[in-house]
Amino acid sequence: MSTISSTITLLNNLNIKEIGTFQEKVVEIGVDEGIKLLKASLQSKMVLTSVFIKERKSDM
Repeated sequence: MSTISSTITLLNNLNIKEIGTFQEKVVEIGVDEGIKLLKASLQSKMVLTSVFIKERKSDM
């Protein structure tokens, strides 16, 4: 399955209609963040939220 086809299928399955609101972001991460992502991927279904939102809250 092509990337475009699989993306469209995913958006349809999630019932997303407003694709114009999406933004592409390039994010650079270091080794520490990479390890946190790997660990969170084994423990959570919300990996990015688990790693990055927790960090923001602790920085405040």
